[in-house]
Amino acid sequence: MKKEYYVQYSDQSIINSFDFPKDNFVSITVGISDITHDLINSLVRKMFHLPVFFVLESMIFGYEKETLIENKVPFYEFSSDGAIIKVDSVEKLNLVSGLAEELVNNGLSVFIFHGEGLAEQDFIPSRQWNKPIEFNNVDINKVETFVDVYEVGFTIFSKSDLFNSPEKIPHYIPNHYLLDINSSDI
Repeated sequence: MKKEYYVQYSDQSIINSFDFPKDNFVSITVGISDITHDLINSLVRKMFHLPVFFVLESMIFGYEKETLIENKVPFYEFSSDGAIIKVDSVEKLNLVSGLAEELVNNGLSVFIFHGEGLAEQDFIPSRQWNKPIEFNNVDINKVETFVDVYEVGFTIFSKSDLFNSPEKIPHYIPNHYLLDINSSDI
């Protein structure tokens, strides 16, 4: 049985949860109840060319860091347990997608950035309970798209015409998921 998902223009509360110039980006939310390694991997491979940057805000279990080190995946460490990983190969994508799946299925967010002229240290997030998430060091003009992946779906913020409406997003979702037309803005 296929898992269902919906695609909608993002609610204003989601858009306001990030501090960036809203006029430059279209925001689309995908609700999906099961975020898997295959879904993350497929999305990145279908939507972008490598490299992309994964921001793991918190590697709470400890083995994530060990896994990156054991597999010789370089990463930029921030805070006590955060990491930013430049994913520039399919092998890294497979590994990091698996780590991302574990984190989001345990209630944490993972961010994926795509653009030109970006570097790991640009993506250190600043999160305070009463303010939007900020990426103070990033030149937002260099970011084409970023994706906030969380336990019950993901939100795409993009300047690209490829992802600027809910009708275009199902092309990037694997075929073993079923679009819920009645709950979507299509």
